Amino acid sequence: MLKDLFSGFQYKRIALGIAIFFMGHPLIFFFRDGLKLAPQSSVFTAACLALGLVLMIPSTLFQRYFSLNSKLAIPLAGWVGVCLFYLFLFNPSAVDPSYSRMRELINYAMAGAFAFLLISAPDKVKEHAIPVFVLFTFVANLGLFYSLLTNPHYVLGARASIYFDDDYGGNPHIFARNGFAGVICCLILLFSSNNILYKLLSIVNLFASLATVLLTQSRGTLMALVLAMGAFIVFGLTKSNVKAIKTAFRKPSTMIFFFAPIIAVGYYLGSKPQLLGLIGGYFEQFLAKLLDALVTAGQGSDTDEIVDYSAYNRVVSFSMFKNMLFDNPIALITGNGYKFFYMDFPILEAAYNYGFIGFYFFARLIYEIVRESILAIRKMTSPLGTYLAYLFIPIFVSVFSAGQPTDTTFLFPFLMFARFMQTEKEEKEEKAAAAAAAQPEPLPVS
Repeated sequence: MLKDLFSGFQYKRIALGIAIFFMGHPLIFFFRDGLKLAPQSSVFTAACLALGLVLMIPSTLFQRYFSLNSKLAIPLAGWVGVCLFYLFLFNPSAVDPSYSRMRELINYAMAGAFAFLLISAPDKVKEHAIPVFVLFTFVANLGLFYSLLTNPHYVLGARASIYFDDDYGGNPHIFARNGFAGVICCLILLFSSNNILYKLLSIVNLFASLATVLLTQSRGTLMALVLAMGAFIVFGLTKSNVKAIKTAFRKPSTMIFFFAPIIAVGYYLGSKPQLLGLIGGYFEQFLAKLLDALVTAGQGSDTDEIVDYSAYNRVVSFSMFKNMLFDNPIALITGNGYKFFYMDFPILEAAYNYGFIGFYFFARLIYEIVRESILAIRKMTSPLGTYLAYLFIPIFVSVFSAGQPTDTTFLFPFLMFARFMQTEKEEKEEKAAAAAAAQPEPLPVS
Protein backbone atom coordinates (compact mmCIF):
# COMPACT_ATOMS: atom_id res chain seq x y z
CA MET A 1 0.00 0.00 0.00
CA LEU A 2 2.74 2.48 0.99
CA LYS A 3 4.98 1.11 -1.74
CA ASP A 4 2.51 2.32 -4.40
CA LEU A 5 2.89 5.89 -3.15
CA PHE A 6 6.56 5.98 -4.16
CA SER A 7 6.60 3.63 -7.15
CA GLY A 8 7.32 5.32 -10.44
CA PHE A 9 8.70 8.39 -8.69
CA GLN A 10 10.18 9.89 -11.87
CA TYR A 11 6.78 9.65 -13.59
CA LYS A 12 5.04 11.21 -10.60
CA ARG A 13 7.58 14.03 -10.72
CA ILE A 14 6.75 14.69 -14.37
CA ALA A 15 3.02 14.52 -13.54
CA LEU A 16 3.56 17.09 -10.78
CA GLY A 17 5.29 19.39 -13.25
CA ILE A 18 2.36 18.99 -15.65
CA ALA A 19 -0.07 19.77 -12.82
CA ILE A 20 1.80 22.96 -11.86
CA PHE A 21 1.90 24.21 -15.44
CA PHE A 22 -1.46 22.94 -16.64
CA MET A 23 -3.69 23.51 -13.60
CA GLY A 24 -1.49 25.26 -11.07
CA HIS A 25 -2.96 28.76 -10.91
CA PRO A 26 -5.19 28.13 -7.84
CA LEU A 27 -2.20 26.93 -5.81
CA ILE A 28 0.07 29.63 -7.24
CA PHE A 29 -2.47 32.31 -6.26
CA PHE A 30 -2.68 30.84 -2.75
CA PHE A 31 1.07 31.19 -2.20
CA ARG A 32 1.28 34.47 -4.10
CA ASP A 33 -1.74 36.36 -2.75
CA GLY A 34 -3.16 34.21 0.05
CA LEU A 35 0.13 33.94 1.96
CA LYS A 36 1.26 37.38 0.67
CA LEU A 37 4.56 36.00 -0.66
CA ALA A 38 4.40 38.19 -3.77
CA PRO A 39 0.97 39.85 -4.11
CA GLN A 40 -0.17 40.14 -7.73
CA SER A 41 3.37 39.46 -9.00
CA SER A 42 3.50 38.16 -12.56
CA VAL A 43 7.18 37.32 -12.00
CA PHE A 44 6.23 34.94 -9.18
CA THR A 45 3.62 33.30 -11.41
CA ALA A 46 6.15 32.89 -14.23
CA ALA A 47 8.69 31.41 -11.81
CA CYS A 48 6.16 28.81 -10.61
CA LEU A 49 5.28 27.87 -14.19
CA ALA A 50 9.00 27.59 -14.97
CA LEU A 51 9.35 25.25 -11.96
CA GLY A 52 6.64 23.08 -13.50
CA LEU A 53 8.58 22.91 -16.77
CA VAL A 54 11.77 21.95 -14.90
CA LEU A 55 9.96 19.13 -13.07
CA MET A 56 8.68 17.85 -16.43
CA ILE A 57 12.20 17.24 -17.80
CA PRO A 58 12.55 13.45 -18.33
CA SER A 59 15.76 11.45 -18.14
CA THR A 60 15.42 10.71 -21.87
CA LEU A 61 15.30 14.38 -22.93
CA PHE A 62 16.42 14.82 -26.58
CA GLN A 63 16.61 11.01 -26.90
CA ARG A 64 13.00 9.86 -27.26
CA TYR A 65 9.83 11.55 -28.45
CA PHE A 66 6.27 10.30 -28.22
CA SER A 67 3.40 10.65 -30.65
CA LEU A 68 0.58 13.17 -30.64
CA ASN A 69 -3.03 12.69 -31.68
CA SER A 70 -2.76 14.03 -35.23
CA LYS A 71 -6.51 14.75 -35.41
CA LEU A 72 -6.01 17.32 -32.66
CA ALA A 73 -2.41 18.36 -33.29
CA ILE A 74 -2.95 19.50 -36.91
CA PRO A 75 -5.80 21.98 -36.28
CA LEU A 76 -4.06 23.11 -33.06
CA ALA A 77 -0.87 23.87 -35.00
CA GLY A 78 -2.95 25.67 -37.62
CA TRP A 79 -4.69 27.79 -34.97
CA VAL A 80 -1.41 28.75 -33.26
CA GLY A 81 0.10 29.56 -36.66
CA VAL A 82 -2.81 31.89 -37.47
CA CYS A 83 -2.44 33.60 -34.08
CA LEU A 84 1.29 34.19 -34.61
CA PHE A 85 0.70 35.46 -38.15
CA TYR A 86 -1.85 37.99 -36.92
CA LEU A 87 0.33 38.90 -33.93
CA PHE A 88 3.16 40.06 -36.19
CA LEU A 89 1.41 41.16 -39.39
CA PHE A 90 -2.14 42.23 -38.50
CA ASN A 91 -2.09 43.65 -35.00
CA PRO A 92 -4.07 46.89 -34.50
CA SER A 93 -3.33 46.76 -30.75
CA ALA A 94 0.37 47.37 -31.43
CA VAL A 95 -0.24 51.14 -31.72
CA ASP A 96 -1.48 51.24 -28.11
CA PRO A 97 1.38 52.45 -25.84
CA SER A 98 0.21 50.10 -23.07
CA TYR A 99 0.33 47.06 -25.35
CA SER A 100 3.14 44.56 -24.76
CA ARG A 101 3.96 42.20 -27.62
CA MET A 102 6.67 40.67 -25.47
CA ARG A 103 4.03 39.40 -23.02
CA GLU A 104 2.26 37.64 -25.88
CA LEU A 105 5.53 36.14 -27.13
CA ILE A 106 6.38 34.88 -23.63
CA ASN A 107 3.02 33.10 -23.45
CA TYR A 108 3.59 31.41 -26.81
CA ALA A 109 7.19 30.55 -25.89
CA MET A 110 6.03 28.89 -22.66
CA ALA A 111 3.36 27.02 -24.61
CA GLY A 112 6.07 25.85 -27.02
CA ALA A 113 8.26 24.65 -24.15
CA PHE A 114 5.28 22.87 -22.61
CA ALA A 115 4.50 21.17 -25.94
CA PHE A 116 8.11 20.03 -26.35
CA LEU A 117 8.25 18.56 -22.86
CA LEU A 118 4.88 16.86 -23.37
CA ILE A 119 6.12 14.98 -26.44
CA SER A 120 9.25 14.12 -24.44
CA ALA A 121 7.23 12.75 -21.49
CA PRO A 122 7.01 8.92 -21.47
CA ASP A 123 3.62 7.29 -21.93
CA LYS A 124 3.95 5.73 -18.46
CA VAL A 125 3.19 9.15 -16.99
CA LYS A 126 -0.46 8.36 -17.76
CA GLU A 127 -0.40 5.56 -15.17
CA HIS A 128 0.77 7.87 -12.35
CA ALA A 129 -0.87 11.21 -13.18
CA ILE A 130 -4.30 10.85 -11.55
CA PRO A 131 -3.10 10.32 -7.93
CA VAL A 132 -0.83 13.36 -8.33
CA PHE A 133 -3.72 15.44 -9.71
CA VAL A 134 -5.95 14.39 -6.80
CA LEU A 135 -3.35 15.48 -4.25
CA PHE A 136 -2.66 18.69 -6.17
CA THR A 137 -6.31 19.75 -6.36
CA PHE A 138 -6.75 18.83 -2.68
CA VAL A 139 -3.91 21.12 -1.59
CA ALA A 140 -5.37 23.91 -3.77
CA ASN A 141 -8.77 23.42 -2.11
CA LEU A 142 -7.16 23.59 1.33
CA GLY A 143 -5.40 26.79 0.29
CA LEU A 144 -8.73 28.38 -0.60
CA PHE A 145 -10.34 27.26 2.68
CA TYR A 146 -7.39 28.58 4.69
CA SER A 147 -7.57 31.95 2.93
CA LEU A 148 -11.28 32.25 3.62
CA LEU A 149 -10.91 31.29 7.28
CA THR A 150 -8.11 33.80 7.84
CA ASN A 151 -9.79 36.64 5.93
CA PRO A 152 -11.87 38.74 8.36
CA HIS A 153 -13.62 40.47 5.45
CA TYR A 154 -15.07 37.27 3.97
CA VAL A 155 -18.72 36.55 4.78
CA LEU A 156 -20.18 33.09 4.25
CA GLY A 157 -22.50 33.39 1.28
CA ALA A 158 -20.20 35.66 -0.75
CA ARG A 159 -18.35 34.16 -3.72
CA ALA A 160 -15.21 32.46 -2.49
CA SER A 161 -11.81 33.41 -3.84
CA ILE A 162 -8.36 34.40 -2.63
CA TYR A 163 -8.43 38.15 -2.16
CA PHE A 164 -5.60 40.27 -3.50
CA ASP A 165 -5.89 42.68 -0.59
CA ASP A 166 -8.11 43.36 2.42
CA ASP A 167 -10.81 44.97 0.29
CA TYR A 168 -11.64 43.07 -2.87
CA GLY A 169 -10.08 40.91 -5.56
CA GLY A 170 -9.58 37.39 -6.79
CA ASN A 171 -11.06 35.22 -9.48
CA PRO A 172 -13.55 32.61 -8.19
CA HIS A 173 -13.70 30.88 -11.58
CA ILE A 174 -10.11 29.63 -11.23
CA PHE A 175 -10.96 27.86 -7.98
CA ALA A 176 -14.29 26.65 -9.35
CA ARG A 177 -12.44 24.91 -12.19
CA ASN A 178 -10.06 23.40 -9.64
CA GLY A 179 -13.09 22.07 -7.74
CA PHE A 180 -14.51 20.55 -10.92
CA ALA A 181 -11.15 18.94 -11.74
CA GLY A 182 -10.98 17.57 -8.20
CA VAL A 183 -14.44 15.99 -8.44
CA ILE A 184 -13.60 14.24 -11.71
CA CYS A 185 -10.13 12.93 -10.83
CA CYS A 186 -11.31 11.77 -7.38
CA LEU A 187 -14.15 9.70 -8.85
CA ILE A 188 -11.78 8.19 -11.43
CA LEU A 189 -9.15 7.29 -8.82
CA LEU A 190 -11.76 5.93 -6.40
CA PHE A 191 -12.95 3.34 -8.91
CA SER A 192 -9.66 2.61 -10.68
CA SER A 193 -7.27 2.17 -7.73
CA ASN A 194 -7.05 -0.60 -5.15
CA ASN A 195 -4.85 1.45 -2.81
CA ILE A 196 -6.70 2.22 0.44
CA LEU A 197 -4.82 5.49 0.96
CA TYR A 198 -5.69 6.63 -2.56
CA LYS A 199 -9.35 5.83 -1.93
CA LEU A 200 -9.32 7.73 1.37
CA LEU A 201 -7.69 10.77 -0.24
CA SER A 202 -10.19 10.60 -3.09
CA ILE A 203 -13.20 10.64 -0.78
CA VAL A 204 -11.88 13.52 1.35
CA ASN A 205 -10.97 15.59 -1.70
CA LEU A 206 -14.27 14.77 -3.41
CA PHE A 207 -16.22 16.53 -0.67
CA ALA A 208 -13.65 19.34 -0.48
CA SER A 209 -13.97 19.87 -4.24
CA LEU A 210 -17.77 19.89 -4.11
CA ALA A 211 -17.57 22.46 -1.31
CA THR A 212 -15.26 24.59 -3.46
CA VAL A 213 -17.67 24.48 -6.40
CA LEU A 214 -20.52 25.47 -4.09
CA LEU A 215 -18.61 28.31 -2.40
CA THR A 216 -17.37 29.84 -5.65
CA GLN A 217 -20.93 29.95 -7.06
CA SER A 218 -19.76 29.59 -10.67
CA ARG A 219 -22.68 29.02 -13.02
CA GLY A 220 -20.40 27.65 -15.71
CA THR A 221 -18.85 25.08 -13.37
CA LEU A 222 -22.20 23.96 -11.95
CA MET A 223 -23.47 23.62 -15.51
CA ALA A 224 -20.34 21.63 -16.38
CA LEU A 225 -21.02 19.21 -13.49
CA VAL A 226 -24.55 18.64 -14.79
CA LEU A 227 -23.21 18.13 -18.32
CA ALA A 228 -20.55 15.73 -16.99
CA MET A 229 -23.24 13.59 -15.35
CA GLY A 230 -25.23 13.70 -18.58
CA ALA A 231 -22.17 12.72 -20.64
CA PHE A 232 -21.51 9.76 -18.36
CA ILE A 233 -25.13 8.58 -18.60
CA VAL A 234 -25.34 9.01 -22.38
CA PHE A 235 -21.85 7.93 -23.45
CA GLY A 236 -20.23 6.24 -20.45
CA LEU A 237 -22.81 3.61 -19.49
CA THR A 238 -21.64 0.98 -21.96
CA LYS A 239 -21.78 -2.73 -21.11
CA SER A 240 -18.06 -2.95 -20.39
CA ASN A 241 -18.07 0.18 -18.21
CA VAL A 242 -21.15 -0.95 -16.26
CA LYS A 243 -19.44 -4.29 -15.69
CA ALA A 244 -16.28 -2.55 -14.44
CA ILE A 245 -18.32 -0.35 -12.08
CA LYS A 246 -20.17 -3.40 -10.71
CA THR A 247 -16.84 -5.14 -10.16
CA ALA A 248 -15.53 -2.10 -8.28
CA PHE A 249 -18.62 -1.93 -6.07
CA ARG A 250 -18.26 -5.61 -5.16
CA LYS A 251 -15.06 -4.71 -3.33
CA PRO A 252 -15.80 -3.98 0.35
CA SER A 253 -13.26 -1.15 0.42
CA THR A 254 -15.03 0.69 -2.42
CA MET A 255 -18.43 0.21 -0.77
CA ILE A 256 -17.15 1.55 2.55
CA PHE A 257 -15.24 4.50 1.11
CA PHE A 258 -18.08 5.50 -1.20
CA PHE A 259 -21.18 5.14 0.97
CA ALA A 260 -19.87 5.75 4.52
CA PRO A 261 -18.89 9.40 3.89
CA ILE A 262 -22.19 10.06 2.10
CA ILE A 263 -24.13 8.73 5.08
CA ALA A 264 -21.92 10.67 7.52
CA VAL A 265 -22.29 13.94 5.60
CA GLY A 266 -26.04 13.40 5.25
CA TYR A 267 -26.37 12.82 8.99
CA TYR A 268 -24.29 15.92 9.76
CA LEU A 269 -26.32 18.12 7.41
CA GLY A 270 -29.52 16.77 8.93
CA SER A 271 -28.37 17.98 12.34
CA LYS A 272 -27.48 21.44 11.00
CA PRO A 273 -30.63 23.04 9.54
CA GLN A 274 -28.86 26.42 9.23
CA LEU A 275 -26.24 24.85 6.96
CA LEU A 276 -28.93 23.19 4.86
CA GLY A 277 -30.65 26.54 4.55
CA LEU A 278 -27.39 28.15 3.39
CA ILE A 279 -26.89 25.45 0.73
CA GLY A 280 -30.47 25.94 -0.39
CA GLY A 281 -29.80 29.67 -0.61
CA TYR A 282 -26.79 29.01 -2.84
CA PHE A 283 -28.91 27.05 -5.29
CA GLU A 284 -31.69 29.64 -5.23
CA GLN A 285 -29.12 32.32 -6.01
CA PHE A 286 -27.70 30.17 -8.83
CA LEU A 287 -31.15 29.70 -10.37
CA ALA A 288 -31.89 33.42 -10.02
CA LYS A 289 -28.65 34.35 -11.81
CA LEU A 290 -29.34 31.79 -14.52
CA LEU A 291 -32.81 33.26 -15.01
CA ASP A 292 -31.33 36.77 -15.17
CA ALA A 293 -28.92 35.64 -17.88
CA LEU A 294 -31.74 34.06 -19.90
CA VAL A 295 -33.90 37.19 -19.53
CA THR A 296 -31.02 39.42 -20.64
CA ALA A 297 -30.31 37.19 -23.63
CA GLY A 298 -33.99 37.26 -24.58
CA GLN A 299 -34.20 41.06 -24.34
CA GLY A 300 -31.37 41.61 -26.81
CA SER A 301 -28.88 44.47 -26.99
CA ASP A 302 -31.50 47.24 -27.22
CA THR A 303 -32.90 46.78 -23.72
CA ASP A 304 -32.93 49.74 -21.33
CA GLU A 305 -32.76 47.57 -18.22
CA ILE A 306 -29.73 45.30 -17.94
CA VAL A 307 -30.38 42.37 -15.62
CA ASP A 308 -27.11 40.45 -16.11
CA TYR A 309 -24.13 42.47 -17.37
CA SER A 310 -22.05 39.40 -18.22
CA ALA A 311 -24.81 37.98 -20.41
CA TYR A 312 -25.48 41.46 -21.85
CA ASN A 313 -21.86 41.74 -23.03
CA ARG A 314 -22.22 38.49 -24.96
CA VAL A 315 -25.52 39.69 -26.44
CA VAL A 316 -23.78 42.86 -27.65
CA SER A 317 -20.92 40.77 -29.07
CA PHE A 318 -23.36 38.58 -30.97
CA SER A 319 -25.12 41.68 -32.33
CA MET A 320 -21.78 43.10 -33.53
CA PHE A 321 -20.93 39.83 -35.25
CA LYS A 322 -24.36 39.72 -36.88
CA ASN A 323 -24.00 43.29 -38.13
CA MET A 324 -20.61 42.53 -39.65
CA LEU A 325 -22.00 39.38 -41.24
CA PHE A 326 -24.72 41.31 -43.07
CA ASP A 327 -23.10 44.74 -43.53
CA ASN A 328 -19.47 43.84 -44.21
CA PRO A 329 -19.16 40.10 -44.91
CA ILE A 330 -15.77 40.56 -46.59
CA ALA A 331 -14.32 41.37 -43.15
CA LEU A 332 -15.10 37.78 -42.14
CA ILE A 333 -12.54 36.58 -44.68
CA THR A 334 -9.59 38.49 -43.23
CA GLY A 335 -10.86 39.31 -39.73
CA ASN A 336 -10.19 42.54 -37.87
CA GLY A 337 -6.80 41.76 -36.38
CA TYR A 338 -5.08 40.22 -33.39
CA LYS A 339 -7.22 40.71 -30.27
CA PHE A 340 -8.99 43.59 -32.03
CA PHE A 341 -12.15 43.27 -29.97
CA TYR A 342 -12.82 41.36 -26.75
CA MET A 343 -16.17 39.63 -27.23
CA ASP A 344 -16.25 37.29 -24.20
CA PHE A 345 -17.51 34.74 -26.76
CA PRO A 346 -14.39 32.86 -27.96
CA ILE A 347 -15.91 30.99 -30.91
CA LEU A 348 -17.33 34.23 -32.32
CA GLU A 349 -14.14 36.14 -31.56
CA ALA A 350 -12.14 33.59 -33.55
CA ALA A 351 -14.19 34.57 -36.62
CA TYR A 352 -14.49 38.30 -35.85
CA ASN A 353 -10.78 38.90 -35.19
CA TYR A 354 -9.04 36.15 -37.19
CA GLY A 355 -11.32 35.67 -40.18
CA PHE A 356 -12.41 32.51 -41.92
CA ILE A 357 -9.08 30.68 -41.59
CA GLY A 358 -8.82 31.36 -37.86
CA PHE A 359 -12.43 30.33 -37.29
CA TYR A 360 -11.92 27.15 -39.32
CA PHE A 361 -8.92 25.95 -37.31
CA PHE A 362 -10.40 26.89 -33.93
CA ALA A 363 -13.82 25.39 -34.67
CA ARG A 364 -12.25 22.27 -36.22
CA LEU A 365 -10.10 21.81 -33.13
CA ILE A 366 -13.13 22.06 -30.83
CA TYR A 367 -15.05 19.61 -33.02
CA GLU A 368 -12.23 17.05 -32.97
CA ILE A 369 -11.80 17.35 -29.19
CA VAL A 370 -15.55 16.79 -28.74
CA ARG A 371 -15.30 13.59 -30.82
CA GLU A 372 -12.23 12.38 -28.93
CA SER A 373 -13.85 13.19 -25.58
CA ILE A 374 -16.96 11.17 -26.40
CA LEU A 375 -14.74 8.27 -27.47
CA ALA A 376 -12.64 8.51 -24.30
CA ILE A 377 -15.73 8.57 -22.05
CA ARG A 378 -17.21 5.61 -23.90
CA LYS A 379 -14.07 3.44 -24.02
CA MET A 380 -12.32 4.51 -20.78
CA THR A 381 -9.04 3.02 -21.99
CA SER A 382 -6.92 5.11 -19.60
CA PRO A 383 -7.76 7.08 -16.45
CA LEU A 384 -5.87 10.16 -17.72
CA GLY A 385 -7.65 10.14 -21.09
CA THR A 386 -11.02 9.84 -19.34
CA TYR A 387 -10.10 12.65 -16.94
CA LEU A 388 -9.15 14.95 -19.82
CA ALA A 389 -12.39 14.14 -21.64
CA TYR A 390 -14.47 15.27 -18.67
CA LEU A 391 -12.15 18.23 -18.05
CA PHE A 392 -12.97 19.47 -21.55
CA ILE A 393 -16.63 19.98 -20.56
CA PRO A 394 -16.12 23.31 -18.68
CA ILE A 395 -13.72 24.39 -21.42
CA PHE A 396 -16.42 23.64 -23.99
CA VAL A 397 -18.85 25.78 -21.98
CA SER A 398 -16.25 28.59 -21.94
CA VAL A 399 -15.93 28.45 -25.72
CA PHE A 400 -19.42 29.99 -25.84
CA SER A 401 -19.37 32.04 -22.66
CA ALA A 402 -16.03 33.37 -21.40
CA GLY A 403 -12.51 34.42 -22.30
CA GLN A 404 -10.60 34.82 -25.55
CA PRO A 405 -9.62 32.04 -27.97
CA THR A 406 -5.94 33.01 -27.59
CA ASP A 407 -5.97 32.62 -23.79
CA THR A 408 -3.56 30.14 -22.23
CA THR A 409 -6.57 28.72 -20.37
CA PHE A 410 -7.48 27.27 -23.77
CA LEU A 411 -4.02 26.73 -25.26
CA PHE A 412 -2.43 24.73 -22.42
CA PRO A 413 -5.34 22.24 -22.12
CA PHE A 414 -5.42 21.87 -25.92
CA LEU A 415 -1.77 20.76 -25.80
CA MET A 416 -2.62 18.22 -23.10
CA PHE A 417 -5.49 16.84 -25.16
CA ALA A 418 -3.28 16.48 -28.25
CA ARG A 419 -0.65 14.54 -26.27
CA PHE A 420 -2.64 12.29 -23.95
CA MET A 421 -6.11 11.92 -25.46
CA GLN A 422 -5.28 8.97 -27.74
CA THR A 423 -8.11 6.49 -27.20
CA GLU A 424 -7.80 4.70 -30.56
CA LYS A 425 -4.07 4.12 -30.05
CA GLU A 426 -4.61 2.87 -26.48
CA GLU A 427 -7.40 0.55 -27.64
CA LYS A 428 -5.10 -0.98 -30.28
CA GLU A 429 -2.38 -1.45 -27.67
CA GLU A 430 -4.85 -3.18 -25.32
CA LYS A 431 -5.98 -5.56 -28.09
CA ALA A 432 -2.37 -6.30 -29.06
CA ALA A 433 -1.46 -7.02 -25.42
CA ALA A 434 -4.52 -9.27 -25.01
CA ALA A 435 -3.65 -11.14 -28.21
CA ALA A 436 -0.06 -11.61 -27.07
CA ALA A 437 -1.22 -12.90 -23.68
CA ALA A 438 -3.56 -15.37 -25.38
CA GLN A 439 -0.73 -16.95 -27.38
CA PRO A 440 0.29 -20.36 -25.98
CA GLU A 441 3.77 -20.58 -24.56
CA PRO A 442 6.20 -22.54 -26.73
CA LEU A 443 6.99 -26.06 -25.57
CA PRO A 444 10.45 -26.51 -24.10
CA VAL A 445 12.98 -28.11 -26.42
CA SER A 446 14.04 -31.49 -25.08
